[in-house]
Amino acid sequence: MVRRIILLAAAAIAVSGCATTDTGVSTGVAALPASGQPVPAVALEGGLVERAGVSLSPADRAKALQAEQYALASVPAGETVSWQGRDAEGKVTAASPYQVGDQNCRQYTQRVSVKGQEYVGRGAACRGEDGLWTLLN
Repeated sequence: MVRRIILLAAAAIAVSGCATTDTGVSTGVAALPASGQPVPAVALEGGLVERAGVSLSPADRAKALQAEQYALASVPAGETVSWQGRDAEGKVTAASPYQVGDQNCRQYTQRVSVKGQEYVGRGAACRGEDGLWTLLN
C-alpha cells in the first residue's frame, strides 16, 4: 500500500512539472499566465524566426514570437519553452541574463521545424522600460 502511494505521488510530481496552455506554448517549468492573455510579441518584430528565414502562417508566427517573449521574460536560463502550431513547431531557450547599461539582456535560440525541415535562429534581446523585449541587430 505504501509503495503504491509513493508511486502515485511520484507520477503526480513528474506530470506537474510540465504544462501546456491553449495558446500552444508549453514549458517544463511554467505555463503562460493564467489570465489567458497573450504575451506581447510586438517589440520582437519578426523575432529570430524571421532572421532564420522561416516562412510561417500568421498564427504560427504569433505562437513563435509569443514563445520567444515568454522565454526571455519568465523562464530560467537553459529551460526550454516549446510551442506547437498548425503547420510548425518550435523551441526557445534563453541564456542567463546580463546587463548592458541599465538594460537587462539575454541571448537566446529559437529552433523551428516546418514539414521536417529544421531552422535555427540565434540572437540577443534586451528588455525595454515597457517590459517588452527588443531583438538586437
